[in-house]
Amino acid sequence: MPDIGSMKMRILIADDNIALQEILTEIIENAGHTAETVSSAGAVLYSIGTFRPDVILLDIDMPEGEGLSLLDKMQNSTPPINIPVVVIRSWGRQIPQDIFMVKCHIEKPFTTADVLDSITTALIEDDGADEPVEAPVKQADTHHLAAKGTLAEIDVSFGKSYVMFQRNQNAINTLISLFVNEDYDVLVITTKKKKAIVERFGSKKISSLTMTVKLLGGHLNIYGLGTMIDNVDEFVKNNDKPVIAFDDLNKIIDRNGMNSALTAVHQLLTKKYDKNITFLVSVDPVGFTTKDKEILLNHMAHHDPIGE
Repeated sequence: MPDIGSMKMRILIADDNIALQEILTEIIENAGHTAETVSSAGAVLYSIGTFRPDVILLDIDMPEGEGLSLLDKMQNSTPPINIPVVVIRSWGRQIPQDIFMVKCHIEKPFTTADVLDSITTALIEDDGADEPVEAPVKQADTHHLAAKGTLAEIDVSFGKSYVMFQRNQNAINTLISLFVNEDYDVLVITTKKKKAIVERFGSKKISSLTMTVKLLGGHLNIYGLGTMIDNVDEFVKNNDKPVIAFDDLNKIIDRNGMNSALTAVHQLLTKKYDKNITFLVSVDPVGFTTKDKEILLNHMAHHDPIGE
């Protein structure tokens, strides 16, 4: 089993057992990663928005069915919360087979290797070539992000670019949906799979470029930024009304570094294309300096809808 190498991950531990929280935290932090612990399903949902975990370690044995309840809430939220989950269970405890964010499980008692290997497996299953088994999506649910209104009503126009400094992706999801509704050619640059993007926006017309985690020399490395730029250039060349959307720039920054990621985005923003093009970027500003923000704001308008 390959390990997660030098990648610095944020791991959310959901367990009501304080002793297990401490053991898991020690394992994760000794491996060079960041851990946050919570004791209830409600606290998990809050931490997803504030801590932004890469993987969730979930004890399915939490009292009153909170573990199972949390999985249901994640899968049935709008949009679904598609963060890879490692289930921690007692021996013989059954876990649902139709929850798409559950990538693997470990059994109590576990070893340090069990925990670290499960995190690696969850990332590979989430970003690898083989599609995980996902729950069927009802037809009525496929349009849950079909935004109402028009781009003109929110003062957004094709040919301009927009950045959203927000902790969630609500604003950029709305913009993407509106551009799709108005028949623009949209490419979403994401760490999610094509299927998840299609289900999120309820349209097979939307394109996506998944910045896939791949194994290289026994370690996990992100899809190359240079290859990303080449793919964007090709998309722009082949489409009349191209819109390029980074739905979560932080994920790309986490795996490539602030300087490399912002340099790549800056290169795209300053390219001289032979047609109008719109770039959309959503990013959590925590950790951004004024200079970092200016790299984006020098070429993009700040889109900050009220209530997002």
